[in-house]
Parts: sequence; structure tokens; C-alpha cells
Amino acid sequence: MSRGDDIHLEAHASGEATINQAGRDQHVHYTDGTRARRRAVSAAHGQECPYPGLAAFGPDQAHWFFGRDEAVADLLARLDDRSRRGGLQLVVAPSGAGKSSLLRAGLLPRLAGGALPGSAAWPLLVLTPTADPLGALAARLCSRSGERPDEVAATLATTPQHAVTLLSGREAVVVVDQLEEVFTLCPDESRRGAFIRALAYLAAPGTEGPAALVVAGLRADFYAACAAYAPLRAALQDRHLLLGAMTPHQLREAILYPADQAGLDIEPGLVELLLRDLGVTPGVDAYEVGRLPLLAHALRTTWQQRHGATLTVRGYHDTGTIHSAIANTAEHAYTALAPAARQAVRPMFLRLIKIGDRAEDARRRLSRAELAGVDSAALDAFTEARLLTQAAGTVEITHEALLRGWPRLRGWLDDDRAGTLLHQDLEDTAAAWHRAGRDPSLLYRGGRLEAARTWADTGGTGDMSPTARDFLSASIGIRRRAQRLRAIVVAVSALLTVAAITAAVFAFAQRGEALHQRDTARYQRILSESDRTAGTDTALAAQLALLAHRERPAGQSPDETYTRLLSTQNTPLPVSLKGHTDDVNQVAFSPDGTTLASASSDGQIRLWNVTDPDRPGPRGRAGHTDGLFAVAYSPDGETLAGAGRDGRVRLWDVTDPDRPTPRGRPLMAHDGDVNAVAYSQDGRTLASAGQDGHVRLWDVTDPDRPTRRGRPIAGLVTALAFGGKTLAGAGSDGRVRLWNVADPGHPTPYAHDPINHVGTVYTVAFSPDGKTLASGGDDRSIRLWDVTDPAHARPRAYPLMGHTSSVRAVAFSPDGKTLAGSGDDQSVRLWDLAALHWPVPRGPRLTGHHDNVWGLAFSPDGTTLASASDDRSILLWRLPAAQQSAHNGGVTSVAYSPDGKILASGGDRSVRLWDVSGRLTPRGPPLTGHTGLVYAVAFSPKGRILASGGDRSVRLWDVSGRPGRPLTGHAGSVRAVAFSPDGRTLASGGEDPRLRLWDVTDPAHARLRGRPLTGHPGFLYAMAFSPDGNTLASAGANQEVRLWDVTDPDHPVPRGRPLTGHTGTIRAVRFSPDGKTLASAGEDRQLRTWDVTDPDHPAPRGRPVTGHPGAVYALEFSPDGKTLISSGADGALRLWDTTGRPSPRGRPLTGHTDNVLSVRFSPDGRTLASGSTDRGLWLWNLDVAPAIQRVCTLTTFTPQAWREHVGTDIPYAPPCGS
Repeated sequence: MSRGDDIHLEAHASGEATINQAGRDQHVHYTDGTRARRRAVSAAHGQECPYPGLAAFGPDQAHWFFGRDEAVADLLARLDDRSRRGGLQLVVAPSGAGKSSLLRAGLLPRLAGGALPGSAAWPLLVLTPTADPLGALAARLCSRSGERPDEVAATLATTPQHAVTLLSGREAVVVVDQLEEVFTLCPDESRRGAFIRALAYLAAPGTEGPAALVVAGLRADFYAACAAYAPLRAALQDRHLLLGAMTPHQLREAILYPADQAGLDIEPGLVELLLRDLGVTPGVDAYEVGRLPLLAHALRTTWQQRHGATLTVRGYHDTGTIHSAIANTAEHAYTALAPAARQAVRPMFLRLIKIGDRAEDARRRLSRAELAGVDSAALDAFTEARLLTQAAGTVEITHEALLRGWPRLRGWLDDDRAGTLLHQDLEDTAAAWHRAGRDPSLLYRGGRLEAARTWADTGGTGDMSPTARDFLSASIGIRRRAQRLRAIVVAVSALLTVAAITAAVFAFAQRGEALHQRDTARYQRILSESDRTAGTDTALAAQLALLAHRERPAGQSPDETYTRLLSTQNTPLPVSLKGHTDDVNQVAFSPDGTTLASASSDGQIRLWNVTDPDRPGPRGRAGHTDGLFAVAYSPDGETLAGAGRDGRVRLWDVTDPDRPTPRGRPLMAHDGDVNAVAYSQDGRTLASAGQDGHVRLWDVTDPDRPTRRGRPIAGLVTALAFGGKTLAGAGSDGRVRLWNVADPGHPTPYAHDPINHVGTVYTVAFSPDGKTLASGGDDRSIRLWDVTDPAHARPRAYPLMGHTSSVRAVAFSPDGKTLAGSGDDQSVRLWDLAALHWPVPRGPRLTGHHDNVWGLAFSPDGTTLASASDDRSILLWRLPAAQQSAHNGGVTSVAYSPDGKILASGGDRSVRLWDVSGRLTPRGPPLTGHTGLVYAVAFSPKGRILASGGDRSVRLWDVSGRPGRPLTGHAGSVRAVAFSPDGRTLASGGEDPRLRLWDVTDPAHARLRGRPLTGHPGFLYAMAFSPDGNTLASAGANQEVRLWDVTDPDHPVPRGRPLTGHTGTIRAVRFSPDGKTLASAGEDRQLRTWDVTDPDHPAPRGRPVTGHPGAVYALEFSPDGKTLISSGADGALRLWDTTGRPSPRGRPLTGHTDNVLSVRFSPDGRTLASGSTDRGLWLWNLDVAPAIQRVCTLTTFTPQAWREHVGTDIPYAPPCGS
């Protein structure tokens, strides 16, 4: 018996054999007189290994997971905080630190055990991103909703916020292990971004907390890669957990406690030996954190060499110790293989590793199909040794420690690294080619083919997969065919060249041609300069585009400048105000919006007439004795306060803004600089903050006799803002403080939770309703705080990341739906706040300043934004009138009424109608009734009825907003609706996936026509009737377009064979106005056109057209059929000339910051409407004349800018005149 355990051992010996009892083991000694052997017989305890080796601990091994209790407790505390304020929780750790084990064996069991209130009942959704992160997330979300993962993944690609609805209102925990796979394995940028946004939506704070707690483990060397994604940047700046090396005490726990739990003994001295070999030295806690897997593997192999129930020093030495345990295991598995299987090991491992090009190598997961041809004996041997892991049809290296710890593998990686990178690229491209049905457009050409062929010719073919060999052979074959064709062309060209040279000599002898060549070179130079400056000075870029438009030589396509100028109409362009001789620090609009005040370090307050913001002019001045940092209008607009370097606050009577006069004596406010001044909403109190560390309140009920209110408030404050009876102050200590000033004579601080930044906070502003506070500072972020109850302030949303340097100013628009921010990156950024819990960028950043931007102010009508900069200028930004933030969850669909006067948009459970006769303005309240996203809207041909599709239903509305009864029958969300040209039939389709035809002759009594049509096995995303109404086209997730004969809509039948060729989900189909051409596009980034003159025998029209870098979501023909518009995941709209094979018309139309899901031409073809997941509903006037007029009205081309950007070889002649 041992330790009181109920274990009984019994043995008998005879002859010279002896038996000793040691602990729970019996040691039997055998001898033949000259030699001796010892065998240990252990109790039933100790037969299960408590050390998983290179594999991570799983939830079922939590009872063996020790040494990370403090980290688990820390993570739980952070998640408890997240359950109230939301936000993505990142766990960042170097490779090998144990983040996967922390999440799986530390966090998950604790949550399942109720470590957080209610967590025992929460669904725990665990995933790794893989090469298809959206598919992985969809699979986990669908495990609860019952929907098809592939269809949900397709939805998430365009509307990542759909992830929230899939949780059905239940709180859940989403754990993403190995988040770095989105960078190492996912090749599709748009799907990577959608996955990250979906996680952010799940974690976004709501009125009752986030939809889910989201935790993601990230390898530390991918920290920089996160910078390109706003949600990840925000998460890294919002209390991420950095997991480091374990302390010696924690390491002892991780060694001893699992052994004790499993009924094992550890020989004295073994723990110290393990720690020494790990690199832990007396007095120094740190060791190389990446070596932890080596310890884990050594413990497992030592258990395999245990003596009975005891882990011994001898057994540990037999494994090769920490230094070589992994190498010994791998080498043993390798050498034990037959020679043929051994040959397969090198290519197998090289394919399972993502070779880093200027980055660390990383393992990657492949399907068994992708490893077809690999010797199964090799695969099984390394799996049995736990160096490879096979699960769910996939194979991966168990831990990256093998990459460093096995010298043979390290040698394979370092031997001809350039060739290995080339081989990796070849295998990846070949796999994509194979998945795309061996599409010839994906074959290698040019330099890539030559490099691959050279590598293969020098012995690389032995490591190639069969698919890669086929891919390379096909690439070589297509090149040979091209070479044969080229030889014929060269022969013909040689004859033509002689004639051309003769003609050229004659042509260049003529002055006219020489001038034409010169003008063409100048034109191209100006165009290039316009593109180059677009990211730094929008006004200058617009002027250069206009100059190129004016100077376009004969023979150059007008589309190049046409599309550049069209893009300017939805970009705010600035009017510049100059006159200050030093930095301009702050600006303020008068309450009536007719005057702008600016404060400068030159000691002057300047007043500007902005009655017409397009043509501003100077008004009066107010002089101070030293530089000015702050200026503020009283609410009645009659008094202006200014303060700065001299420590005084001066009040000015500005009832006549052309002749401001002092009011009373200067207020001796502070010892040193005055940083800020602000008026209360009632105008009776003025607050000032100084460099002396005090905030003072002044009674300005009589502005000619101001007096101090109460005692000064202590605090080094850089900015002030009033919100009702609350005063906010931004501090250099990184905190924002709130005071109750209901009694201004006795202000009291609110004991709220910290409102913090990292570094100095430079700016604060209250929303118009006083419920939200914005702050910005040195940490480059803008943060939004819910201050409905100032005593319990809490974050409203993620920190807004976008500025690349300190944020110096923030300002709310008068309606509170837009926030502006500016700073040391010399730019202004706008954010859409229609959904406060999820702000999104509104348009591109505004550029034009050439130094730090310190001041921002919106005009009272919200149409103009003023910015002030150290470049001594003020810019007035005229915000485009043809833009609206239409739906909180993004705009999924748009449609024009037949008369072109009304635009409908669909989005977040609602439909909205817009008047497009002037400014884009709402036409009544939103039409509500849908219980989910509205994916599709369409007007009937007569314009009296609007159809919308979404939550398993179609709804019919008359334009007055009165709904008809819902048309039900769909088993999933309705993704597409379309009226027949005669208006009597409505087609609908979606996720179930059946296509239904409805008789809507009497909309009040609509009925189903015939039986639902089947033929698409996946989602239906797109439908369109031919102009004659006899044919219906449908397309979706099965990558086919189907044509239906609907001449008799009660008995529709298929037409011809399905149109195939797309290699991804088809998102859009459209007929040309003459009905002879059908266009289709989707997630394969291709635009295809089909000849449907005879719809029973459709045929492709030429090769597919490419141009979009991501998925294409929308298509539309112009009414004259000469232009096709497409839009997609890159946020751009592309125009295509369809008079022949579709060809690009100039540059894409840019401005949207996210997926553009819908585009429509107005019935007269003069206007284009676009809807995006950035919430933007935009109108584009396709007549370039208004865009030119706007450029000339708002911007100027100075002689200095001409010299710098056009050159001195062209006389100064600005395109808008002098």
C-alpha cells in the first residue's frame, strides 16, 4: 500500500531473485550469477501520460494544466470587463509560450465552470482561422443556427454584421486560436478583412453589452501585420494580454503537479536538471520563452522512459535531454522508415511549412487531398510520434518548435531557401488553379514561368506534387503556343516595321507631329502628378486632373480625365483662407453660421465672412499681446473669448463682426499659457484652463463685468468642453476628468471610472445631446464615452484608429451623426456615428494641410467643416450634398423609381425612400416591418409599388409607405427580387434556395405562380428579367447562371443549359437594354458576358474581363447599353465600355471605404447611385461639367504650386483662369 491509496501489489520470487518495494513500485532483481537485470512493476497509477508534448493542452486535459493560474485569472478579469464594455480581447505571445493551452485548457474550462456570471450556460465556440477564416467562423456559428456554413460564409463576406444575428440574442464566447493564420494561410484580402470585421461586430459594445465575448490568440511576430486592420489596431491598444515566460515557481508547478495528479513520482534532482537545461539560472527568472515546447516534449519522452511510476534522471538522459529530445524523436521516426518513404519526408514537411519571406517560418494546415501522393507510411510515422497532427481530414505540424529543434528539417529549410520559396509559390498557385477548374488565366507567364522552369530543370521536380507538375506543364504548353504565334507576328511585323520607320522619319520631320509628341508627354506627366498628390492634397490633385482634361492631346481617351474628375464630386474639397502669419491653433463658427473666428500664434483673432462658404472673405480683427491658443463664441453670438500665451482671457463684442471691440478688462486668469476656453450652453459661465495647473470658472452673465466663480479646480488641463451641466477636461496625464457644474460656484468632480488614453489627451468634445464624449491624444486614437450618467462613464465603441500620429482636435457635426478628427498626420478624418457602438470611416481622409492640424469646427448647418493648421492656413471643407448615411448596418440595395425622382435603399431591417431632385434628403420615416437585414429592393415598372426582400419574406409597399401583406414561403432570407417588365410578376429568391414567381397584378392580393423553381443547390443572390419579359436569369452560390422561360409565368421551364465558367459565387446578373447580352460577375473577380440573342442557345462573348482586385457584388447597364458599371469589395466603381468586348473606361470611381454592394443608373442615365457597407448612399452625376465647376469654385492653382507640380517649361495658365 502507498500514500493511503487503495493499491495492492503482490509478488513471489524464487532462486536468487529478490523483490524490493519502493514507493508504489516493486523492483524485481534477476541474476544468473554473473549478470543482473532489474524490472519495475508499477501500480495501476501512472499509466496515463499527463504531458501532451508538442501538442497544446485541450479542455479535457485541464486537470493536468498547471503554472498559468495568474494568467488565467488576469484573462478572466479582462473578459468580465469586456462583458460590460465590449471589445476584442487579444492574447499575444511568442511562439511556444503556450497561448493555445492557456485558451483551451485554462480559459474554456473555467468559463464552463461558471467563472463569470452566467458563463456556465454560454455557448463556447472555438475555431482556428485556416485558409478560409469566414468558413471556419460560419461553421461554428451555424452549429447553433442550423444554417448551411458555406452560405453563411458567403453572407458574412459582404455583411459581416450578420454574425451577430446568428447568435439569436444569446451571449456566447468565441475563441479564435492562432489568429495569425489569417495572415499566413488566407490569400484573399477581402475575406480576411470581412472575418476581422465580423469578430469586431460580435465584440462591439451594445446597450446590453456585446453580442459575444471574443478572445483571440496571436503570435507576437504578427503584431505589425495587425496595423492594417482598424479593429485589430484598436484591440492591441486596448489592454491586450501579453503572455511571457513562466517563472521558476510556475515551471515547477507545470512539472510536479501533473505528475502528482497522474499518480507519478519524480526522482529528486530531475526538476532542477530540467530547469537548468531549459535555461533557468539561479537569480535569473527569464529563459527563452520559445523553448517551453522543448520542455513539454522532454517530459513526455521521459514519461515514456519512466521506471515504473517514477520519472527518473536516467530516463531523462536516455531521451537526449531537452537539447535534443525533439531531434531524437524526429530523427528516429525518419530513420525507421523504408528508403522510399524516407524520400517523401522532405517534400512533405516543406509543404507543411509557410516559408517566411523576410519573416519567420510558420507551420500551415493542409488537407489530405493537398498531400495526395505523399507516402502514407511517412505521414503515419510522424503522426504516431506526435510530431504531426491529423484531424478532420487535415494535417499540420504539431508545434513550430520542430522547425527549430530538428537540425535535418532546419537544413532542408535553409538549403536553397530561394528555391524553396519558389516551390512554395508554385504549389500554392497550382492548388488555386486546380480549385478553379484549371482555369488557363491562372497559369504562370513571363518571369514567374521562367523562374519556375529553371528551378524544375535543376532538380526540383522530385519535390513537386502531381498537381504542381500538371500546372507547370500546362504553363509551358501555353507559352509554346504563344511563341509560335509570336513568331508569325514578328515576321509580319518586320515588313511593317520597315514601312513604319520610313513613315516615322517623314512624320517627325513635320513640326505638328513633334508638338503632338511633346503635348502627349506633358499630358502624361500632369496625370501622373495628379495621381501622386491625391493622397496628400485633394484640391491640388483635382486642379491637376482638370488641367490634364483641358490639355488632353488628340488621340488620348477622354475617359482618363473624365473618371478622375467624377471622383472629385464625392470628395470634400477645401477653400483656403490665408492671412495669419503664424500657426493657426483654433477656429469657431458663430451660432448663425455667417462668421468664422480663428486664433493664431501671431497674436491675432481674425474674423471671416462665411455667409457663402464657397466665397469667404475677411472681416475684422482682434489683437492680443501674445500668441493665441483658444477662441470660443458665446451661445448668443455676441461675445467672443480669446486666450493664449499672456495668461489673460479677453472678451470681445462681435455684434458687428467687421469691428470687434473689447468687453471689460482682460481677465487675469492664469500664471502662464491659457490652453483652452469654453462657454456653458446657457452662456452664463466661461471656463478657462491654464498651464499653471488650474481650471477657472467665470460668471459672464454680464460680459462687460465678468467675475470669478468659486475656487479654481486643480488639474493640468489641455482642453475643455461643456455638456449640459457637465464640464470635461483633457489632461496631460492621459486622463479625462468630469465635473458637475450644476452650481458653477461649487463644481464637484464625478467619481467615475477612469477615462484614459496612453499619453497626453489634447482634445475633448460633447455630442449635441450631451450623452457622448469624444477624446483624442498622443496614442493616435479617438475614443467615444457614454456619459449619459457622468458618474458612470463607460466606452461606447472601439477606439477609432486611423490617424498615424497624435490627435489634436475632435468635433461633432450639429446632428451628432458625424465626428471629425485631426492631428499631427496633417489630415482630417470623418467618422459615421449613425450607430454609436460601431463607428465607421466616412469617405477618404481629407488632405490639403502641410503641417499639424490643431483646430476643427462644423458650421451650424453641418455642410462645412473648418480646420486650422500650423501651416498658417484655414481650410473650409464643403461636404458633398449627394451623400447620406442611410442605414446603420450598411446599404445592401438601391433602386430608382421609374420617373427617377425617388431612390429606395435597403439595409438594417428597414427600407428608406429618398428625394433626389436636389440634395439627397429622406422622404418620410423608414419603412419598417422586416425583422432582419433587407437585402433587395425593386420598384414596379409603373413606380407605384416597391418590393423588398429580407427575413424569409417579400414585402410590397406603395410609395406612400403603406405596406401590403408579407409574401411568405421562403425558408431562408430573401436575397433578390425583380419585377417583370409588365409589372405583373415578381420573382424572388434567396437562401432556401428556391426561386418563386408571384402574381402581383393586384398587389393587395398577390399569389404564388406555379411551383417554386429548383436547380440552384446553394444561395440565390441575383435575378434579372430580360427586357421582353420572356426570360429570367438567376445565379448564386453554385457558380452557374440559369435561364428560365417565363413566357407563361404559371408554368416556367429551364432554357438551354446552365452557363458555366465562373469559379466562385455569382453575385450579380444583368441584361443589356436590347436583351442580346447578359453580364454576370461574382467572387471570382471576373466579369463575364454572354450572347443571349437566342436564349435557348446562349454562348460566351469572348474571354472573361478582370480588373477588380476582390469580389464583384453589383452590375448595371446604362440605359443606352453603351456602359456597364461594376462594384465590389475594393470600394470602387468601375465603368466599362460595352460597344465591343467590355473594356475599362478610365480610372475607378473612388471614395467609399468598404464593399459597394449595389449600383443603379437613374432612368435617364445621367446619375449613378451606389450603396455600401460603409453606410454610405452616394449619388454620382455622370455629367463632368458640374464637377469641373465645383473644382473651379472651391480650389485655386497658385503660381508656386504650378512651378512645383507642372514645371517651368509650361507657362502658368491655370485651368480655371487666373
